[in-house]
Amino acid sequence: MEHVITAHAAPALGDVRALGHGHVIRIGADAPQRQDWPRYADAIAHAVRRGADSRWEH
Repeated sequence: MEHVITAHAAPALGDVRALGHGHVIRIGADAPQRQDWPRYADAIAHAVRRGADSRWEH
């Protein structure tokens, strides 16, 4: 299952944090422009530790 994070849209932080094996997080090139980006970056790191795959989109 894929989840997308962009500057204008993203799943809830708790949903991102709960992701794990079998999930893909696609991170839009503009995602770091989000005001809450540090919180999303932390949630993505947590999901990756749980086995999720993260990919930057260009």
